[in-house]
Amino acid sequence: MLRQIGEFYHQGEKDDTSRVWMTCWHHGGRILASCGDDKAVRVWSLVGEPDSKLHLECRTTIDDSHTRAVRSVAFSHDGKSLVSASFDASVVVYQQEDGEFAEANKLEGHESEVKCAVFSKSDEFLATCSRDKSVWFWQQDEDEDFSVSSILQPHTQDVKQVVWHPTEDLLVSCSYDSSIRFYRYDGEDWVTQQKIDGCHVGTVWSAAFDSEGHRLVTVGEDHVIQLFVRENIDSKSADQDTWKSVARYEVENTRWPLYSVTWNTTNDVIATGGGDSKIRLFKISTSSESPIIEHLGVVGRHEFDVNHVVWNPNPKFSNLLTSASDDGTIRLWELEI
Repeated sequence: MLRQIGEFYHQGEKDDTSRVWMTCWHHGGRILASCGDDKAVRVWSLVGEPDSKLHLECRTTIDDSHTRAVRSVAFSHDGKSLVSASFDASVVVYQQEDGEFAEANKLEGHESEVKCAVFSKSDEFLATCSRDKSVWFWQQDEDEDFSVSSILQPHTQDVKQVVWHPTEDLLVSCSYDSSIRFYRYDGEDWVTQQKIDGCHVGTVWSAAFDSEGHRLVTVGEDHVIQLFVRENIDSKSADQDTWKSVARYEVENTRWPLYSVTWNTTNDVIATGGGDSKIRLFKISTSSESPIIEHLGVVGRHEFDVNHVVWNPNPKFSNLLTSASDDGTIRLWELEI
């Protein structure tokens, strides 16, 4: 069902097996960014067509912006910017110039490792989260400069990831404190809209929305994938715009966490990566009264932990998945339906 069509070393050489933390597709689907323990951000081109042999070619290496491991990378929706978050407590924004990305802004203020940084759908806001238990909202002005809009500390432990809603200025955060939090802009400040404690047993590592933004999946230390649905979808009231858990699936025969989850916006297939080196696929069945999470199977693996998985957002390449691993590789996979 999932066929490996390429393997690429983040550092370029087979003997360089430095951990790869994350990959992220440009919204056009032809460019990929990767980051890892080597303190570098690399930008890759996807070469070829779906009906021919697709492969990645490294086009840019940015290795002078961070002093410690780079934990996450994300592109802006207009495609002009790239952001990286690092264990050195800084966030760097790169602007595209003549086809290459170069450092434009360095955002500082977090007191500890920054785990994630991601642009909102409108690109007006940038959300960051950290080991310092905080979630920061940065606002971009007409000159493409960033200033702090809000700083919230709704978690009691390390915040692992922040994820934007696909169409709205709504954010969700995942934490070591076993909870998720939802945030909304009230016109002046960012506020915590909903708190869901005990979401998983142990760390909540990752979350992903479906294409419409009415469903959300989370994965955690307890090797469980959980489905949340939005209640009162048409409600304009923030108090009534709430989420509830409706289904869960515990992966058997493993004691390792699920570290990453990604929801395909074209075919609705969900992929996860985890500490047992395996990539799994899931589907949400709605044939019964209550939704059911169906496990489609283990469809791929690395030599060591799979830290991140992500589908290509371009419908033309929607069957492509990339995975990032402790074994130093980025692997390119094709879903065969």
